[in-house]
Amino acid sequence: MGSQRRLNFLSVAGVFHWPLRFPQVFARGGFDCVLGNPPWERIKLQEEEFFATRSPMVTEARNKAERTQRIDWLADGQLAANLYPDVAPSEQTSAAERRLYRDFLKARRTAEALSLFVHVKGDNGGRFPLTGVGDVNTYALFAETMDQLTGEAGRAGFIVPTGIATDDSTKAFFGQISQSARLVSLLDLENRERLFTDVDSRVKFCLLTLGAAKQSEFVFFATQTPQLTDPRRRFTLTPEEFRLINPNTLTCPVFRSERDAELTKKLYRAAPVLIEDGNPDGNPWGIRFMAMMHMSNDSHLFAGEPSDNRLSLYEAKMIHQFDHRWATYEDGGSRDVTLEEKADPDFEVTPRYWIDRFEVEQRLSVKGWDRGWLMGWRDICRATDERTVIASVIPSSGVGNQMPLMLFADATNPETFAALLGNLVALVFDFVARHKVGGTHLNYFIYKQLPALSPSRYSETDLGFINSRVVALTYTANDLKSWAEDLGYNGPPFRFEPDRRAQLRAELDAYYARLYGLTRDELRFILDPADVMGEDYPSETFRVLKNREIREHGEYRTQRLVLEAWDKLERGALK
Repeated sequence: MGSQRRLNFLSVAGVFHWPLRFPQVFARGGFDCVLGNPPWERIKLQEEEFFATRSPMVTEARNKAERTQRIDWLADGQLAANLYPDVAPSEQTSAAERRLYRDFLKARRTAEALSLFVHVKGDNGGRFPLTGVGDVNTYALFAETMDQLTGEAGRAGFIVPTGIATDDSTKAFFGQISQSARLVSLLDLENRERLFTDVDSRVKFCLLTLGAAKQSEFVFFATQTPQLTDPRRRFTLTPEEFRLINPNTLTCPVFRSERDAELTKKLYRAAPVLIEDGNPDGNPWGIRFMAMMHMSNDSHLFAGEPSDNRLSLYEAKMIHQFDHRWATYEDGGSRDVTLEEKADPDFEVTPRYWIDRFEVEQRLSVKGWDRGWLMGWRDICRATDERTVIASVIPSSGVGNQMPLMLFADATNPETFAALLGNLVALVFDFVARHKVGGTHLNYFIYKQLPALSPSRYSETDLGFINSRVVALTYTANDLKSWAEDLGYNGPPFRFEPDRRAQLRAELDAYYARLYGLTRDELRFILDPADVMGEDYPSETFRVLKNREIREHGEYRTQRLVLEAWDKLERGALK
């Protein structure tokens, strides 16, 4: 009777308590099989969605402030009256508006109560200790529930967005299942070929299977179900390999092919991640990140004209690889810097804004930085761009937040920083980054988990080879004299010559490939998978770069130059 009374109470309260509903099942450890297609809905009430089918007069508001005003009018039954003052609303209309407002309040309070419930921490008895974080989506809660319901020898299978494996908000859940050997497989599909006709073509979802497994199987970027069984697309990861590739987040790397996965594993075995959180020795470069100026929050500090006590405000779009003079502002808009301008060592880019010198120096001083140069990268990028990691040095100046900076705790040996910059810009490094960037941002948590060679990895010979080329590629204008001097170069700036720069970059790309321990065929694969595996192999690396160079030069010039440089290194003919 006691058990029956508990069940009746739970039914009235609208609560479904699995162990009380199925005591015999949980006495044996859980279900043998759990299948489902959970709802994909945000718990936070979305006003526009709520009113979309209930009141077009609310959803047609131009912005949130206007929408809030219209919702407030609903409370008094005066929405139609205020929008159409020449038409007297009926009492029925006003009553319907008041009922709609009461329904809205009930829905909002229910969502708020549910949000409070799912956000209770696990230490306090919370139901969702792994997925009840941030702006919660119900699919994540169902995924955690299904894992909890499944017995040790059972299996759970369900369809959820692929973000379950890659998003920051679900990293605790994914880390738990990957590290406890509970992840059997994740098969990712894109809806570009309309597997589900009523679903947006951009939606990515996956078939996730949980259960006991020593290693996990994956497929990504499939657009048709037969591709899920293509052995060229399938790859495996063990719990140890998750920790190798993404030690900070334990999220899932995304590979197009088995060869991509195996080559990436090799690169991570050759070099540690840039920064491993929680490891006292996990930041060998002594990097401290800095977002100097927020383009919105700090906009009151920006000036529209230069003066003697102001510095330029660099924006990410103004730099490119080894190039601090990529774009300049003119007549209110930005444009590419011309080759003629780059050939002039006195030419400096014109920013959109300037900022007080004291403001910049004070912010850098707090970080203990007093060098005459800064090193950073573009936050905005895509894995399908010509290049993904865009890093450069710039003169000490103001810098917008979409160009995060790397400051170094120990700057007594700046010549090693040239090797780091060369590493960040190398093709082999970019190859890994393209498997980590799923959206349009190279976030800190992605950047920190890219495999960068440690300072101790470089010999004097390595530094001599690398630094002579990096300084020639970066020191093309007088405003970077401080950087060149820190690298031990006291001569004039190097002339900006595109053909010579292509040659120097190719030599660096080949050299870094050797430092990572690659073979010639592995380097060929990074340059162009089709060259090694055939045109139909389900992988791509630098397709956009290849296509542009074929249009401009009649050949994939980078491929030829890099492989020629590799062969010279092998023969000892390149010093």
